[in-house]
Amino acid sequence: MGDVMISEKARLVGNRIKMMRLAKVLRQKHVADMLKISQSNMSNIESGRCGVTIEHLFTLQEIFACCMSDFFVDIEKSADKSSNKGYTVEDLFKIVAKLKG
Repeated sequence: MGDVMISEKARLVGNRIKMMRLAKVLRQKHVADMLKISQSNMSNIESGRCGVTIEHLFTLQEIFACCMSDFFVDIEKSADKSSNKGYTVEDLFKIVAKLKG
């Protein structure tokens, strides 16, 4: 059960990273290059198939000009949007990305 919980949290953080990248209109390859990792590794991070290192989070914080806590906002809440009564951070990032794009 612990591994499932960790995987779910990795997926949520990865999704948050993806939403922040899209909101900044940055290509996955570009961010991967700045992190000095492959694009496939970046894809795995964003999908939650692998975790992100603390060093990468510090670099992403600089790239996205955000606070470290932004990667973990509402991480303990259920991913089930049906019980959510407002916009999630992911929803807001999607809206901003659509407005920019």
